[in-house]
Amino acid sequence: MLTLKDVTVGFGAAPVLTGAALDLTAGERLLVCGATGSAKSTLLSVASGIIPRLVTPAQFAGEVTIEGQPVARMAKDDLFARIGLVMQSVEEQLWDLGVEDLIAFPLENRGVARREIRARTDALLTRFHLDALRGRRVLTLSGGERRMVAIAAAMVLSPRLLVLDEPTTGLDPAARRRLTDTLAETVEAGAALLVAEQDPAAFEAIATSVRFLADGAVSERLAFRDLVGDERPWRRAGVLPPRRRRSPLPAPAPGGELLEVRDVTTALRRADGQPVLDGAGLSIRAGEVVGLIGRNGAGKTTLFQTILGLAPIARGRVAIEGVDASGWTVARRARRVAYLPQNMRRILFNMTVTEEVLFAITAGRPGDDAARAAAQAALDRYGLGALGEANPFALSARQQALLGLACADATGAAVAILDEPLLARDIAGRAMLDLFIRSMTEAGRAVMLISHDLDLIDEVSTRTLLLDDGRIVFDGTSAQAWRCAAFHALGWPAPAFLPNGMAA
Repeated sequence: MLTLKDVTVGFGAAPVLTGAALDLTAGERLLVCGATGSAKSTLLSVASGIIPRLVTPAQFAGEVTIEGQPVARMAKDDLFARIGLVMQSVEEQLWDLGVEDLIAFPLENRGVARREIRARTDALLTRFHLDALRGRRVLTLSGGERRMVAIAAAMVLSPRLLVLDEPTTGLDPAARRRLTDTLAETVEAGAALLVAEQDPAAFEAIATSVRFLADGAVSERLAFRDLVGDERPWRRAGVLPPRRRRSPLPAPAPGGELLEVRDVTTALRRADGQPVLDGAGLSIRAGEVVGLIGRNGAGKTTLFQTILGLAPIARGRVAIEGVDASGWTVARRARRVAYLPQNMRRILFNMTVTEEVLFAITAGRPGDDAARAAAQAALDRYGLGALGEANPFALSARQQALLGLACADATGAAVAILDEPLLARDIAGRAMLDLFIRSMTEAGRAVMLISHDLDLIDEVSTRTLLLDDGRIVFDGTSAQAWRCAAFHALGWPAPAFLPNGMAA
């Protein structure tokens, strides 16, 4: 189906892939795992023909064939009709279209009959349980909903090879299960599946094989079932194993209240007229790490936008450090509540890494020697000390995530909101995330962690909130959360940890 021979790719002085080799057979479900920055996305770009057909790196060598034909000599229309691709930064593949229009676009682009377009689009919307999104604009959807729509669009041409880069990012556990069930059906029809994923447990039910990527080279093919209970190969590759020992962070005693959301109802409404948030309330105290979970589309994004002053409130209030923030500007709120999106490129805008941290510290005012020293100390703490003069947009996704932690830590914000942190499943990155959490909590600050990674929530949260029906329906410890009625109503599996601290 797909063969890569002696592939070398470089964007600068040193190549990121060196002599990489990979073969994928028809019907195979291959999982590629490696630490953040190990060039998984580059490997998938080569496998899907993006490199070198659409993106030409400074250095490229090797041979890539699909179904026996050299990718370099295939007509682009033929090549990309055979391959479906969803990138890690799914926003780069989306337009401001209706959900049905985005899924139908590849068919319309190839002149498929209107009746056939409608039939295929309707079938995919039903298979992915996306019927409730009909008529919505894609850019109004939650992150998880956008990803599911993008995957549906990639599958509408029934590609022979489906390439997915971190496809479970932003998906709640039920959506992950629907995704893997649908992918299993696709592969049974004779297609091949190539997935780069840092959460291998999500694909335990369907992956047939695993290859690890490290130091620019791809490992031999290994049977997934032989690796599930062995932590060693996963850790050597720099990723957390699908089943592992639980390592909870210490929980300092909570202090004074830093953030309060009281009886908030938003002006933003759903298609049925109901407010996205309807009487939502929560409190975060000094030293706490509060995990927020909920279905895709439950309103988690709207909740943090409300806290940041980006979504209007019909009634209720937000108080920051005991002060009603209703009259505060967005900039004033941002100085006390830091926000880190999963894709840091959305909030970077300075010319150098140092200037990004300085802006966080000074709120845009000229930085003095003390501020510059604080910025350098923050960069050193998160392993970016030598990159102060680099352009933030030239950093890798992992480095940008670390820059976000450095900015949030250095700014002295009372609360940091982390939305699906990219570093959660990477061993080295997770160590930095843990460092950030300790730095915040030991300084009497707090962290709000929004994630569908229930293992992460279980390990680091001192308290877990569940958002449903526009309000917080559970507030308690993580251990209590997995046993409560509201969680069971979601139909999600609880984290796979036993009470004695050993992985299930």
